[in-house]
Amino acid sequence: MLSNHSKQLVIILFITIVLLPITGNEVLSQQFNSDNYLTMPHGTGTFVLSTGERNSAMYATFSLLPKFELNFSSALFWEDKKANSPQHFSTNIFGKYMFWVNDANTGGAAMFLGVGRAPGYYNQSGYSAFHKNYWTAIPITFPLFNNAISWDIMPGALVDFDYGSNKKKAWGFTWSTRVAIYKIIPRTGIVAEVYGIEGEISSKTEYKVGLRWEPNDYIIPAISYGSCFDGSSASGFEFGIIIFTPPFLKKEFIKNNDIQY
Repeated sequence: MLSNHSKQLVIILFITIVLLPITGNEVLSQQFNSDNYLTMPHGTGTFVLSTGERNSAMYATFSLLPKFELNFSSALFWEDKKANSPQHFSTNIFGKYMFWVNDANTGGAAMFLGVGRAPGYYNQSGYSAFHKNYWTAIPITFPLFNNAISWDIMPGALVDFDYGSNKKKAWGFTWSTRVAIYKIIPRTGIVAEVYGIEGEISSKTEYKVGLRWEPNDYIIPAISYGSCFDGSSASGFEFGIIIFTPPFLKKEFIKNNDIQY
């Protein structure tokens, strides 16, 4: 059963999906831990809301420069599915730069650099202070079988300067890989991923499977289920929605458009 926190957010997300207008197709990470090489076009914004049995999260991404995104995220975690479960709050600021893309714009590579807890990696011991945790990752995307499959790998690393009860510096190697399969269900990606942390900072290996519906260029809902390979609970069921904006951050758009009240 979902916690009370999740039930409330699911209702909000359901209302959002029903009421927002549906108008075209893009691929991003949604609530999945892995990401791909792609940065959104200059001037656009991306907003992600997700909620599930273990955590709820919100992302705001702004494409301030060509091939560069500035991301802000916050997440609320609870240790089990009970409403009175201990909670942890995480914040994160990170940049993403796409440094290579193939001629067809179906594959490439990018780099993340962030401060705050790296997204997607949860440890029940809690979270370090915001300014004492730094991370990096390199998402690489390979298109396969005439773009029927998109394969992402995302190696990375993080350092925590205030880790554990001893408040010591600790390192971890983060890894994540994701496969999205298309051309089976119309306008829908079948997504599966595996991820974890190795080193002084470590976590159990988790997996997620889900469906990402891509009906248009602006609104993409998804549902996923996540667990650990040893059978212990992880993210469980999650619901999410990603919203893309027109290039409202560019001078040309501001000069040539107005808001209809």
